[in-house]
Order: sequence, then structure tokens, then C-alpha cells
Amino acid sequence: MRFLFVSDFVADPNSGAAGTLIAIAGALERAGHAVDLVWKDPRPYRLRHATAARLLELPGRQRRQVEARLRAAAYDVVAVSQPYAYRVFERVAARHPGTLFINRTHGWEGRLYQARRAFDWDGPASRRLAARASAGLTRRACRRAAQAAHGIVTGSLRCAEWIRRAYGLPDGRVVAIPYGLDPALAPAPAPTTTPRPPGGALGLLYVGNYLPLKGSNVLEDALPPLGERFPEARLTLVVDPGARERVTARFRRSWGDRLTVHPWLERSRLSQVYAEHDVLLYPSLFEGFGKVWLEAMAFGLCPVGFAEGGLPDIARHEEHALYCPTGDEEGLEVLLDRVLSAPEQARAMGRRAAVRVREFTWDRTAAETVAFCQRIAAGR
Repeated sequence: MRFLFVSDFVADPNSGAAGTLIAIAGALERAGHAVDLVWKDPRPYRLRHATAARLLELPGRQRRQVEARLRAAAYDVVAVSQPYAYRVFERVAARHPGTLFINRTHGWEGRLYQARRAFDWDGPASRRLAARASAGLTRRACRRAAQAAHGIVTGSLRCAEWIRRAYGLPDGRVVAIPYGLDPALAPAPAPTTTPRPPGGALGLLYVGNYLPLKGSNVLEDALPPLGERFPEARLTLVVDPGARERVTARFRRSWGDRLTVHPWLERSRLSQVYAEHDVLLYPSLFEGFGKVWLEAMAFGLCPVGFAEGGLPDIARHEEHALYCPTGDEEGLEVLLDRVLSAPEQARAMGRRAAVRVREFTWDRTAAETVAFCQRIAAGR
């Protein structure tokens, strides 16, 4: 099959969404398929406001990008990321009946806005007129894309089920295909037998942007009392450089010299940090999939957090991870108290997680993507 991947991302293999597309494209090519990728158009928008440009100019820009590529070559599948491609699905698809038009989401924006309202992480800013107008236009774009695309590919069952319910789509039109683990990012052999550190204090680790969306407020409520109650435990955070001062101020008093705060790390150094810890803190309030826990599990860490993104699809509760409903802060505190009180149970779950996660590869993601496209095409 010949695929065209279209997105408004910069072609950075180290970024979340762009890196996912590059990994899937590589796996498809290894399987004998052809893949072309169209990235963010570097030309400036006429509208200077980024949100306005994304909502009002990007749909037309992506339509023109796709039309130009289809004039130059024939494709079996055109897969466009984000919902702003609704004009591609509404206008271009009818002129190319032999091509399948798929919407790939890395985190459905309609569900994101629902989570934003439910957890109110933006506070008063989310209730301003401009924010409400932007949310309304984004929800409209999501609905148009969902209704016009031939199929939708998500990274998690949670997202797929939300899309089906929200737009009344048949089950076969939306699929959840989990992401893969890059073998280069996983230790070999898997850390399944040797505890780390032997008999030592439990190490808690957070890796990610330090934002309310990712659970920063949740951590600030939950972690200080735990630092005082469990004086042997260690806490490490790998965060964006601008957050280091805030993180240190919030946690130094309760965790003392057991607190370590890193800025973004090179891959080799991050791998070492993973290997030195036992539990991954996963308090995110919204994820399309969330690759950090996938990497952490490969190093034998037990994720503890919310049942968000793809975590509950891959890791079974109390076997490979511990999680509670998204936003249940009291439930999260109970789980953290549990692992800190019984560190060897957390380490045992981490060792099982290291085995489990190796079942999920980018080659598997690519194969399931091809199978979904073939089913949709046969149904049409």
C-alpha cells in the first residue's frame, strides 16, 4: 500500500506526535509499504494569532497540501493528523474515490476540552469569551472531521470510545491502535530479576512537562505529606527547565536532600535515571496515549497514577501498574501510600511490566494500521 501522512507538526523525531508518525512510517516501510510525509508548512500565516490561524487558515492550507500531492501521485491511504483537516475529508475525498481518507488523532481535541472543563486546570482563563469561542470552533472542527473521514485511528480505547459516543459513529469506523516501544530505548535484557537498588529506598520518578494538564497540581497536593511520612523514599522529577525553581520550592521542604530535579535530559542519561527508580508517577489528567509510561515500564518501573491514555489498555491494574479513575486524587494518594508501604510489591509489578511492554512494537502498530485500512476499504 502507498500511504500519505499529513500533519501540522515539525518533523522532529524526538517530539511526541511527530516522533510517532516517523516511527509508524518507518515500520510501514520495513513491511514493504511506501510512505510519504507532509509536515508543517513553514510559510507564515496571514493571521498573527496562532489559535486563530490554526482554526481559520489551517483547514484550507492542509486541503491545498493534499490536493497538490494527489495531483502528483496516487495513494491508497491519506492519513491526516488533527481534526483541522475536515476540508480534506469533505471536499478532496469525493474526487478520489479509490483513496481511503483517515483521521489520525494523537489526543482528540474534543475530549481535551471536556477534560479541561471537568478539571478546570486553566481556571478563569478558560471562561473568557475568546477561550469559549476557540473551544466552540475546535469542537465544530472535530465533529466535521469525525463525520467526514472514512475512519479514525486513535492511540487508546478511552479516546476511541469517546469519539464513537460523541458522534454516534459505528464501532468499525474508529479503532484504537497502541503505540510501540522503540527497541533502542529499552534495556536488554529486560530488568525482570534484579531489584534496584537491592533493599534500598523506593525511588519515585516523574518525567514530563510540569503543567496542571499533566497533573502538577495533583503532585503538589499528594507528595509533600508522603515525603514526611516515608523518610527513606526518594523523589526525582525530570521537567522543563522553566519549572525547576517551582518544583524545588514545592518539594524541598518535605523531601529534603532526597529530592532531585533535572531539566530535560539526553536519551542516554534519561535511560540511566529510569534504571535508578522503581515507580513512575503518572498523574496526567489527559493523554492521547502517553509514551512516558511505556518507556518507564521497559526499565522495570511500576506506573502509579490515573487510568488515562493507553495505560489501562496495556498495563493490568495490580499486575503491571496501579491506577485509579482520572482526577481521583484521594485514590491516587491511597495507591502511593500502598507502594511506599510495600516497596517490594511495586518492584515485582515493575518486573512484570518490563516483560509485558515488549509485546508492543512499532511493527505491531504498523500491521494493525494496515489491517484497519484494509477493513475500511473493503467495507466501502
